[in-house]
Amino acid sequence: MIDAHSHSRDQFIYAIRGVMSIEANGCLWTIPSSHGMWMPAHMTHKIRMDTAVEMRTLYFQQGIVQTLGGDCCVLAVTPLLRELILRAMSIRPHYDPGSAEERLMQVAADEMGVLERQPLSLKMPSDKRLTRLCQLMIEHLSDSASIADLGERVGLSERSVIRLFPQETGLSLHRWRQQARLMRAFVLAEQGMNVTQVAFELGYSSSSAFSKMLRKQLGGAPRQVLSRHDAAAG
Repeated sequence: MIDAHSHSRDQFIYAIRGVMSIEANGCLWTIPSSHGMWMPAHMTHKIRMDTAVEMRTLYFQQGIVQTLGGDCCVLAVTPLLRELILRAMSIRPHYDPGSAEERLMQVAADEMGVLERQPLSLKMPSDKRLTRLCQLMIEHLSDSASIADLGERVGLSERSVIRLFPQETGLSLHRWRQQARLMRAFVLAEQGMNVTQVAFELGYSSSSAFSKMLRKQLGGAPRQVLSRHDAAAG
């Protein structure tokens, strides 16, 4: 665990191997292998390693990557960006203007600026009862307890959950739980589970139901999406 902190510069946190969870800006983010998270300057965040992790970090002066700006986001790292990041690890923190080092960092910034954002975040509620409800779902993702049952465990009626949950998180409870399962799938796959095992671990009735959800959210078959780091590492 890396405790809550912030930086004076924009940051790109890259997971070469393993899966990280990052809490920032009232949201929970999943960073799978070969993905990275854009962290704007002065944004307080903390990092949890969900599996054995190898990570790299780039820092930029504010405004260099203009298309990302002040918003946190997760990006799928291309093979080109991966090599640029690895090369940047040998660059001095303070390089000369107009130098080869500055040009390399600018190419990295340009590449980051055109990458597609990945839907791998969840907004956390501020209401303490709903926060506890979300924690219960995260801890028991295979459990498909009803809204009424979950509400009862935290002192809320079914009607109150249905009304308050979208106001606090921007999603229905069903959609929020589905997104939490999607994010957890990367951790389970990294731990060596196959698609069928991941599906049942997350409470899906079949691997086909899980595959349908994954295709809808991330546009690819489970074996493509969950093992995408293999392609980036080559």
